[in-house]
Amino acid sequence: MLLCGVLVSSAVKSTPKPPDTAGAELSASLVPDKDQVLSRTRSRRSGPRRWLRSVEWLVASGLHPRASATTVEVARDLAVRMNFDTGEVRYCLVGMVERLGLSRATVSRHVAYLREMGSLVWSERGSRANVRRARGLKGYAATATVYAAVIPAVYDRALGHTVVGSGYTARIIVDRRDTTPVPANLVEAVDNPAVDNLSSGEVETPSLTVVKEVGQVQVVGGEDSSTEQARPAESTPRRKKRKLTILGYKITADRIDRARKLAISVRPLVNWIQGATHDQLSWVMLDMVAKDWSQTQILLWLRDLGQELGVRRWRPRFPHRAIAAAMRRQDHEEVQRAHGHRPSTEPVPAPSTPNDAFRQAREALRNHDVGAVVSYGTYGQHDSVTLSQWEAVQQQEALADFPELVLAAARIGGREQAIAAYGSQGARILDLHTEFQTAGLSWPAG
Repeated sequence: MLLCGVLVSSAVKSTPKPPDTAGAELSASLVPDKDQVLSRTRSRRSGPRRWLRSVEWLVASGLHPRASATTVEVARDLAVRMNFDTGEVRYCLVGMVERLGLSRATVSRHVAYLREMGSLVWSERGSRANVRRARGLKGYAATATVYAAVIPAVYDRALGHTVVGSGYTARIIVDRRDTTPVPANLVEAVDNPAVDNLSSGEVETPSLTVVKEVGQVQVVGGEDSSTEQARPAESTPRRKKRKLTILGYKITADRIDRARKLAISVRPLVNWIQGATHDQLSWVMLDMVAKDWSQTQILLWLRDLGQELGVRRWRPRFPHRAIAAAMRRQDHEEVQRAHGHRPSTEPVPAPSTPNDAFRQAREALRNHDVGAVVSYGTYGQHDSVTLSQWEAVQQQEALADFPELVLAAARIGGREQAIAAYGSQGARILDLHTEFQTAGLSWPAG
């Protein structure tokens, strides 16, 4: 038994296995390095979806002895970024390493497997050549590696495809004589041609199909009926050009130009309005330009408005709307102050006769009897009158055209009072006037 067992075992070991002809044919189909370029490839052009199916089949068939599921994973990353029309994709090795969680060497190795299987070819090899200079642009950018998706001939032979042509421009033919065409209006998928509805495992669809966009006009029945079946284009109504500002001032080219310049100069100086664009600010500043406000007046007004809104704790989402609302409110208050309250619908009472005090005052004025006038209204001194911000700004800006105002204030109330009223600019004018007088000159003229 032992001898027989040994003999039987020897007989089993000595029996040769039949050669795997399919595996040998697939291994012989590996593409050499010189044929892995677009101009020399024997594989046909393809789109990303059918290309990915061919890669999965080739890996499962064992075309490349080292290709594995990682190769398919690398192919899926390329297919997602691939151009549907040309089948080309940029390599972007660094991005693939980050997305797939693989090392650079692993990604490069499996991309090489795809080239050797005949599923990828170089459309453009990466180099350090400046691609921006070739396009007439400044700066430097290296030339990127671009791959093109292809399907090898071994895949078409295995599935029984009829191939017309050779190389990269080859195409397959699908026999549809025994099938019923699907109406175009029943096809809902944008990127799936009608041949995908055959659900046939033996017949493969063309590798690249140009699909018509949804909503494109279908011409049926000749050139006379296409116009009637064309869907009318949906056009957005054009906004009418505005002729008046928010407060009703007329819009002119000069005001638009001044408002734009003010918006550009004021926006960096006020924090809470920087959320608005220059166009939005220039629109609301048209009313300020129409009122002839200076940049200083606008800055003060915006500062006061910001304090009123509480911008230290809260910033408006649309600052230009807050400015427009404040302008309307201020204009309404000014109108009410100018015209008083709204006219009443009650009848106006009859005028009453003047009293004795009014008659005495009238007679005193007619006779110019100064002694009869008991008292006159008194006005406070210049230093006791508080000026508003608007009056202070206007007083400072008046010095640019009328520097003699400081000299008049100094003659009336003294130098200290003039400096208190007009600030450092008034002090400079007084010093300059003193220097001119010392030199025997007259300034300002007149």
